[in-house]
Amino acid sequence: MRGGVASLGGFGARLTARVGLMVAAGHLFGASELGKLAQVAATIEILSAIGVLGLKRTLLGMLSRDAADAANGGRVERRVAEALLAAGLISLVLTAGLWLFWPLLFSPQTALPLVLLLAIPSIVISDVALTATRYHRLIKWEVLTRCGIEPWSYLLFALLAAWAGLIEGGLLYAYVGSLFAALVFALCGLLRVFGWRSLWSEPPRLRSLLAIPRESLPTGLTDIGVVLLRRVDILLVAVYTDPATTGVYFMVQQIATVPHKIHALFEPMLAPVIAALHHSKRSEAIQAKLAGCCRWVMTLQLGLSVPLIIFGDHVLGLFGPEFAIGLFILAIILLAELLDGSFVLCETALVFAKPSVPPQLILMALIVEVVAITLLAPPFGAEGAAFGFLIATFCLAAGRLIAVRRLLGIRVIDRSYLYPALLALATAVILSLARQWSGGSGLALPLLLALTGIAGFMLAIRKLATTREDRLILRRLRRF
Repeated sequence: MRGGVASLGGFGARLTARVGLMVAAGHLFGASELGKLAQVAATIEILSAIGVLGLKRTLLGMLSRDAADAANGGRVERRVAEALLAAGLISLVLTAGLWLFWPLLFSPQTALPLVLLLAIPSIVISDVALTATRYHRLIKWEVLTRCGIEPWSYLLFALLAAWAGLIEGGLLYAYVGSLFAALVFALCGLLRVFGWRSLWSEPPRLRSLLAIPRESLPTGLTDIGVVLLRRVDILLVAVYTDPATTGVYFMVQQIATVPHKIHALFEPMLAPVIAALHHSKRSEAIQAKLAGCCRWVMTLQLGLSVPLIIFGDHVLGLFGPEFAIGLFILAIILLAELLDGSFVLCETALVFAKPSVPPQLILMALIVEVVAITLLAPPFGAEGAAFGFLIATFCLAAGRLIAVRRLLGIRVIDRSYLYPALLALATAVILSLARQWSGGSGLALPLLLALTGIAGFMLAIRKLATTREDRLILRRLRRF
């Protein structure tokens, strides 16, 4: 519960900073500069996922094993230092590759800013450092870093770049600056938790430097696939369209990410519950928990997505008039994020029962996405790319549901899913009529109607679409 509350608070702080950044980027820098940032940032994030190589999840298991094996010389602090060194070396190799292949990846007009060479090591080392602090069940350093230091320094550096007149490339410098600030804060947290002398009191072992990446590889492939699934569409849009269109697509993605992040609030509490139930072989209880959490995620995403679709052009207009044309793209991507976010928690059960299945599903979805976007983006532009992403998320969601049904005997979707869907449809009809009544002029009234729609939908869910178990949980939360 502490982790969930901290994550929720951090989510709000990060969202506020990200909205401010997108407003500043749209009005001060324009869609073309945002498009250039999108292409570079997508490349950096893919390479950083390769550098981390799954350590955000596997390192915790390694540290637990070392703590249990302390009698035989296992030391948690030395393992942390070895993981940092291994990840740091991999990130330097990837940075050298980025420098060598930059002319092939980007247009000749886009020169490589030397400061960008700090990006990959900053992301990789900070991810490993924050994972190590979470081993002691201290989530505050990760929340402060990812939801405080990184997004707010990004906004501050972007405003400073605009004030200094550094419009061309200013967003890239702000991006790298925020990553470096996050790295410094993450290392401060690591040293506060473990201490410098404790980390480096013994020299790292060569066999561990080789074994750590090898042990993390299976999990790392899944994590890399997830990042590729959510970033390759940006790279393909940049190939088939101009920077301004890429900027519009990237802005739409930033908005659509808000409802999609809802599932992340449930993962910290769901994973240990599913793990315990799996070891107890209580498949009926797993089905109840998984179906309930997936339905909650779908309901909350619907509550945010429906008003965003109805008033999407007004929301996009907040970030600059040139972004309002992305309404159709926004509707498609919101639907894709709804399919992905609603059933991504199924992977939690699959990881414990059949760990080989999630990477296979991700690979399947990634192949579908690349093929679909390659076929649809040339004739239809960004709209075609968005539809290709929708096809991929549909296949991934269907694969997850089929896998948990066939491999675990769990049926996630039941009759209780019908009520949120019907209430969302009713909300969409009411908001569409209200938009026509409002005349579509101005900005304050559409935004007020959107907020009213969200509140009305959630109230209707509370009164009409909660199950007996939902009401029991709400009563327990009130007592808590």
